[in-house]
Amino acid sequence: MKKVTSILAIAVMALGMATVVIENTANEFDFLNDISNALTCNDCDAPKDDRGNSTMKIA
Repeated sequence: MKKVTSILAIAVMALGMATVVIENTANEFDFLNDISNALTCNDCDAPKDDRGNSTMKIA
């Protein structure tokens, strides 16, 4: 009975660890997606003038 209990405990622990790894991997992909969106948008946060052009000038 002790062997069955310990095998079950290890199986539950492994399932929990796998769940944590899957959740962290999904968060990493969201983080990378956010970074690539930020890199492709040159001046998304810059204020716009009346014609919709960015008022931010590159020095």
